[in-house]
Amino acid sequence: MIASWIAKRMIRSAFDTLSQDDFDVESLVARKTEDAAYGYPSDFGVGEVVKGKQASVEWLNRWKKEVPKRKFVVKNICFSAWPLSPKNVYMVDWTLTETTKEGQEFKYDGASVFDMRNSKMVFGADYISFKGLPKLSTLIKPTGKA
Repeated sequence: MIASWIAKRMIRSAFDTLSQDDFDVESLVARKTEDAAYGYPSDFGVGEVVKGKQASVEWLNRWKKEVPKRKFVVKNICFSAWPLSPKNVYMVDWTLTETTKEGQEFKYDGASVFDMRNSKMVFGADYISFKGLPKLSTLIKPTGKA
C-alpha cells in the first residue's frame, strides 16, 4: 500500500509540474535514462519519437513555447507489477486542457504509458483521443511539398 501511494505521488507530481506555465524541463528529463525514447503526439496526432535526454529537453521546450498554458487532470494510475519493482510499466489516464500561444484552447483525453527500469523511464508514449479536437485536416500544416 505504501509503495503504491509513493509511486502514485511521484507520477502526480510529474503531471502537476507539466501543468505549470514555466516548468523545469531538466528536472523532468532527469527521471529518464540517457537513451530513453518517447512517442509524443505532434500536431495533435501525427506522432514523432524523440530519443535521448537532449532531444527530450528540446521537444519539451518547444511545447512550452507553442502551448504556454496547460492543465493535466490525472484520473487513474495503474502498474503492471508491484509499484517500486525494478521493472514496471505505469499507465496514466488523464484529461488535458491546452491553450496555444495564439489563444486556441483544446481539451482532450489521453493516456501515457511508461516502461520503467530502476525508477527511470526507458520508453514512454502518449495516446490521445480526438474527441474535443478539431478535425485533423484543419490542424496539419502544409509542408510546401507537392
